[in-house]
Formats: sequence, C-alpha cells, structure tokens
Amino acid sequence: MCEISIIIPVYNKRRYLKRTVKLLLEQTFCDYELILIDDGSTDGSGPLCDTLAEADPRVRTIHTKNQGVSAARNLGIRKAAGKYIGFIDGDDTVDKTFLEKLYAAIEKDAAGLAVCGYSEISGNSRIARSLETSDMGCELYDLIRYNVLCVLWNKLFVRKKIRHPFIENLSTAEDSLFCIQYYLDNHPKIAYVYEDLYGYQKRGDGLTGALQPQALYGIGKLYQYNMKLLALLPDVQMKRLAFHHICIVYFYGIYTFIFENICSYPKNNPKKKEALAIVADILQSERYQRCIRYILKYPLQDKRAEKMTKKQLLYILFSLFGRKREILFLARLKKSYYIHKGYMKWREKTGVIKWG
Repeated sequence: MCEISIIIPVYNKRRYLKRTVKLLLEQTFCDYELILIDDGSTDGSGPLCDTLAEADPRVRTIHTKNQGVSAARNLGIRKAAGKYIGFIDGDDTVDKTFLEKLYAAIEKDAAGLAVCGYSEISGNSRIARSLETSDMGCELYDLIRYNVLCVLWNKLFVRKKIRHPFIENLSTAEDSLFCIQYYLDNHPKIAYVYEDLYGYQKRGDGLTGALQPQALYGIGKLYQYNMKLLALLPDVQMKRLAFHHICIVYFYGIYTFIFENICSYPKNNPKKKEALAIVADILQSERYQRCIRYILKYPLQDKRAEKMTKKQLLYILFSLFGRKREILFLARLKKSYYIHKGYMKWREKTGVIKWG
C-alpha cells in the first residue's frame, strides 16, 4: 500500500522515457509507486522499462500486447495500490515538487480531485496554462470555460472514486471523457495548486496523415459529456456562455483532429475522395451547423463571449458555403506552416542558418 500510484502508458517512448522516470524518482514526495505499462512497444521501450524497474523498487513494469493507451491506463488502475492515482505521459516533464504539492492540497482540503497548472512545450517554446477563474462566481462554469476537465495529467484522482474506466475503443478525447465522467460521478471538492508543475510535450511525431480511428465519435461524445455539465449550471446566462464555449470546443476538435489529419493525401490518392466525403458529411450534419452558427451569432448578443480567431472565421465561412476543398487547403496550409517552422528551428539550432 502507498499513498500515490503514478501510471505511465508506454508505447515506443524509449527516446524520452528515461528522462521522465528520472524526474519522477527525484520527487520531494516519496510514498508512491510508478507503474509502467509497456503497451506492446517495438522500439526497445519494453526492456528499458524492465531496466528502470530493476534499478528502483518504486518502479513496476507490466507488459501487455498493444491495445491502446486507454486499455493500458485501465490495466494500471486495476493494478494500482495507491490511495490516489495520477496519469503521466511517457515523454512529459514534472517539477520536483509535483507530487508533494498535489498530495498536500488534496489531503488538506479532504478533496476528491487535485489540479495544478501546466505548460505546453513545443521545441524551445513554453506556454503556461495556469488555472483561471472568471467573474461569474461559479466553479463549474470555470471548469467548462477553461477546459479544466479536458486535461488528464495535471491531476490526482481518488482511486476508490473511479467508477468508470477509460473508453477503450476511442483514440480521441478519451482522457477528457474520463475526467468529465469522474466529475459527474462524484461532484468532488477540488483542491487547486496555482503553480505550473507539469510540462506537456506537444510533438508532431505522434500525428499521422490519416484520420484517427473513432475521432468523430470521440469528439461527439465530448460534446455530449459537456452538455451534461452544462445542465448542472444554475443560471440561464451562464448556460448560454458555456454553450458558446462547448460549441467552440466541438468545432476546434473537428478541424484539429479531422480536417488537419486528412488534408495531406496526394492529388491522385484514392483516399482523396474519401477525405472530401468525410468533410461533406461533417458540413451537412445538424450538430456541426448548429455549433458554427452559434459561434458566429452569440458574440453579437453578449460581449463576454469568446472572440474568434481569423483561422476559425475562415473555417466557419468555408463550412457555411460548403467549400470542402478550401477547408482541406486551409488545413494543409497550417500543417505546412508548422512543418516549415520546425525545419527552420532545426536549421538554426544546428548552425545551418542564423536569424538576422
């Protein structure tokens, strides 16, 4: 028995795993176990997990055939011995006080969930995502508005309060669904640590040019779960503002996880027609049309509504006019921009090019 079980699903993370485990083993809090779930890795991550476990008694390795990140996390939950559970990705970073401060907060407040701030790291850039509050005076509204429940790894959960496991047939939004379901099951008191203690690594090598399995279904489920949260809000005006945000989350999920993942098929690839058909189905769906129209209209009624970016506006306008090829072109432009940006950063770092 220990106080905290940290679960790390590992699939081909050999390049980063050793550093992540090292940071966890250097924590100022010591009463925890680290469970590495080797999810059928093919890059040597499995033997590395064994080596790390042999070097420190706090580390355990479980090997399984490849079933996906949700199945790996569920296996970790079943094997965990801790009072609390945290989930960490195998290539992320944590502050040395990460466990100490989350544990102190959840214990002090006798809370059912502890949350800290985090940063998104891409190359040399680091964008802090600190915990925010609005002037609405409602914690649940803030949880929805600032996507607090859409992020998995900056939290501690009470193991015995986990009533619903991760949905194993999903590869998109499965972590957000887990967090929202946990909240719906328990309505927990939340302990906040207003410090940036977790570093989430945004990497392009995790994406493919093809549509992720069950992506649209996962995004749709996230919309449904958020609507369950919306129903709990006590005020009509809050509900309208929150619904505007939920529409943006759904819309963002569509163009990030679908449009930008199917935009790279070559001209003569037979899947090009498939990609256009997927876009057409989305554009014709009642939910998508309702969301984009609400995103456009509601800011005219309430100045507190979130503003649109130029990119969002272009996607919406193309969607309203059914411009399928233009949508894929816009998605391709963004993807090409980030590929070029990453290439130029590499050239600068290696000395091939210097910025003037």
